[in-house]
Formats: sequence, C-alpha cells, structure tokens
Amino acid sequence: MSSPAPTLRLRRPVGAMLAVIAAVVLSACAPGADPASATTTASAAAASQAAPTSGQFPVTVEHVYGQTVIPAEPQRVITLGLSDQDPLLALGVKPVAVYPWWGDYPYATWPWAQDELGDAQPVVLNKGVRDEANPPVEEIASLEPDLIISLYNGTTKEQYEQLSQIAPVVVPDEQYANFAITWQEATRATGEALGREAEAVALVEQLERSFADAAEAHPEFAGKTAVVAERFEAGETIVRTGNDVRAKFFEQLGFTIPTEVAGIAPNAYGELYVPDELVTELSKDLLVWNVGFAPDARATVEALPLYGQLPVVQDQRVLWVEDPVVSGAFSWGTVLSLQYALDELLPQVSETLS
Repeated sequence: MSSPAPTLRLRRPVGAMLAVIAAVVLSACAPGADPASATTTASAAAASQAAPTSGQFPVTVEHVYGQTVIPAEPQRVITLGLSDQDPLLALGVKPVAVYPWWGDYPYATWPWAQDELGDAQPVVLNKGVRDEANPPVEEIASLEPDLIISLYNGTTKEQYEQLSQIAPVVVPDEQYANFAITWQEATRATGEALGREAEAVALVEQLERSFADAAEAHPEFAGKTAVVAERFEAGETIVRTGNDVRAKFFEQLGFTIPTEVAGIAPNAYGELYVPDELVTELSKDLLVWNVGFAPDARATVEALPLYGQLPVVQDQRVLWVEDPVVSGAFSWGTVLSLQYALDELLPQVSETLS
C-alpha cells in the first residue's frame, strides 16, 4: 500500500544540521540567482564539495543488528549494497571497491556519477557478478577496508557478523532492511557513517526541493493518477506502488499512485502483479512504461490483445521510458540518479499529458 513520504530521522544535534541546511538554502536563494537553479543536478552540487570536511569521530551507528562504532574517519570504504556507491560519491568520497548491479559501465558506475568518480578506479567485487547471497568475504578482506557500507542490500545477520570481523559494517535500521531503504535514508545513513550527516541531509533537502519546484511549476499534475509499469515475465505486468522509488518519483511530482489495481494488493516491495487479462485496468490519466532495460518490451506490450482498447492508449497519454540511461537513473533511485532522471523525464511527462 502507498505509504507516507519518508522522513529523515536525525540522530545528531538538530541545530547543527539546520545551520548547514540553512546555508545551502540561503545560497540557493541569493539575489540574482538563476530561477532554473532548482533543477541543477545533484551531481553538480556534490562536485562542489570536492574537499569534503572531516567529521567528528568516533561515530556510533544504530541499525537492525545493533550498533557499529566507527573509530576514525574512514579512508578505505567498500560499498556492498547495489547502489551504495552513489550517495558515497555524492558526499565526495571515492570507494576502493563497489558491488555490481546491472549496466555495463566502467567500475560499475553509471554516467550520472562518473564526474564524481573522477579518475578513481574502484575494484568491482566478485568479478562483476551479482550474488548477494554470497558476498566475496576473502576479496573484501584483501582490500583492507576500514568501513563497509551495505545499505541497499539484504545483508543477513550471519553475513554482518562475518564482515564485521574485517571492518566496521553499516547496515540499515529494521524498517529499511532487505532492499527497503529509501534514497533519503541511504544518503543520510552514508553521511552518518562518514561523520557528516548534516551534509547528507542538505543533499537530500536539495533534491526534494527540485521535485517540489517541479510540482509547483506543473500544477496540471496534481490529482491525476499515474500508473508506473514494467514488463519482465510473459503474461503479467508489474505495477509499482508504495515506497517503490519509481512510484515515489511521480508521487513527488503531484500525481496520485494507485494502491491496488483490480483488487490486487502489492507485495512487501510495492509490486502489483497484473495478469494480461486485466491490462485494461492500467488505464488512468498517465501510463508510464519503464522498459529501457528490455528493448523488446514495447512491442510485446503493444501486441497484447486488449492493450489497444485502453482509453489512455487511444488518447496517447502513454510515456515510454526507453532510453537505457534514463531508465537506469529512474530505477536506481539515488541522490545522484534521481536528479538526472527528473531533468530528462519532466519535459516528457508534461508533453505526454498535454
């Protein structure tokens, strides 16, 4: 079911964080500032932090398996979650190793984060093969990390204890465990581990402002219902809802996201499985197909027997996200990728509705 927008749980003194955030806001609102600055990419903001400030240590991070103490500022950070390198890079820290997800890009880093990566050459763990059930413990140990970040992941307690023998390990709180972490919380938790939570919160505030500004600039989105769909298996469509980052993307723009389709409730990951015989139930104000990872999916969908009968199709209110990088940014759902996706998709959404 659709859940309220994620909130930031600030564990450090609020006054110190607000001072940093206020400085960011004031600089963005300074006289003479370009009104278009609200859509300036988060990667550009992160790049401006080329010389990140040192945090205060030791830091104690609370999480689903207890507490992790980070005694000093980390110098050799490994990211084990599927997209954990993005918030780390956004904060100006380059990992010594990253975990693979998908996308054939150098060092498992997509184009929206290449500027932040710079000339760094992190090891891509497990020879680039994704296998979360078996983290490459020996390889990780050989890299001598002083911090392991495993947030967008399904790290078990056994894995956590094993990895903790190598270096301090940061995993999510219980509510965000097992691939449930939001981009806001992943950014904040990364900043907390680095002793720079206030900077991380400021990055979150900046991106949330970009979405708020976009919604304000397009009041025609408000109250309209958007269905975000993907195609993986024959015979069914996955509709995104709940806390899924693709559903939240449109919700933050002012759209309403259905909490069920034809009486079908979502699973714990915010996925609704809609059989092809009920495909007409996908007809709302806007139908978004995220298919950049599956080039043949559009032809498959358009060939469905009932698909052409959908009013949303007949009225040409269907948005196909076919560019693989835009689709990737939309799906990765990080503090770096979402600004890129917003910049690319916002004009397409507006054009499709008009």
